[in-house]
Amino acid sequence: MKILKSDLQKFSQLIEIISEDGDNEIKLQESLSKLTIEDLERLKSYLSGTRSLTPYSAFFLILSNSFLGSLAVYLVFMYQTNPLILFIAPCIVLAILLEFFLVIVKVPLPAHLILTHRRRKYDRIVQVIETILKKRYLKELQNAILDF
Repeated sequence: MKILKSDLQKFSQLIEIISEDGDNEIKLQESLSKLTIEDLERLKSYLSGTRSLTPYSAFFLILSNSFLGSLAVYLVFMYQTNPLILFIAPCIVLAILLEFFLVIVKVPLPAHLILTHRRRKYDRIVQVIETILKKRYLKELQNAILDF
């Protein structure tokens, strides 16, 4: 979701207010009820697309190191007689193995707990926004039918 620079300040204040009220449902419903439909849709799309629980950085690290490891094996296989390649390729493989070991040993439990708490709060906010939007859309549909 792209936000114009002119709307960025207003939107960031809106996010701060909503995230502060996220734990108290009464305050959250009151503050969301005051917003327009466009602001509610923006908030819903923004909060629905926040960071997921899977650690993308670790997944990217594994994929990139797998590529580099296979490249090192290929270089050693192709240029077995070149002493420079025979020195560089094992160094690359050792560095990759060290990074794999660090990924396995380093358990991101506190980061996952924080993300899980935020994700639950944001999911709750999105559910309240969806409820308010459904009620408003239903009112607009009823008004349109009556005017028709």
